[in-house]
Amino acid sequence: MNGFMTILYTLGLFFAFAAGSMLLQRQAAFLQSTTAKPTFPRATVLLLLAIAIPSILQFFFPTILLTFQRDYERFRMGDWWRLISPLFVQDGGVIGTIFNLVSLALVGSLAERIWNGRSMLIIFFVGGVIGEIAGFAWQPVGAGNSVGNFSLAASIAVVSLMRLPFTPVILFAVIALGADGVLLWLQDIHGAAALVGTIQALFLIRVWHDKGLG
Repeated sequence: MNGFMTILYTLGLFFAFAAGSMLLQRQAAFLQSTTAKPTFPRATVLLLLAIAIPSILQFFFPTILLTFQRDYERFRMGDWWRLISPLFVQDGGVIGTIFNLVSLALVGSLAERIWNGRSMLIIFFVGGVIGEIAGFAWQPVGAGNSVGNFSLAASIAVVSLMRLPFTPVILFAVIALGADGVLLWLQDIHGAAALVGTIQALFLIRVWHDKGLG
């Protein structure tokens, strides 16, 4: 991972997190729950455990990574599980694994508070799987839950941008989505996942509007 890509990844994830944090602080009324009081992010914790366990085990049993990573040629030969299994292992070593798990803990818990646990999981996996499909063309071999993280982060940036007309929030959200756009232009799978997260957020916001929630 070069320095420029690291900057884009950081902007896409953590500026979205900053925007979403301000959204929850300033307008709790946009939460789908009936109370603004923070609740334990159960879905995020379960997802984090499901990813962390094989991600840690792969360092002791390297065949785990080889068996579950994204590999287009092996997918074509019948390894159908490689469409989703790359989300549960990591190809970035110890540092990349820590970065991906910490990022998931942050954006996942925030997205769960904004949307709800079920919607958070849907955003993560739909964006993650489509990111893996894009990866077959752009980055045929790899692994990591970061694509799902980007889908969640983009959804946070979108709802923050549309629901809170507060200058710092707009700035952070625009920067995050701008970084996503550059990644997509560079044919990076995280950009594809972010686009899917954006579409899902717009759909959920529309559902809120139809139900009179926003």
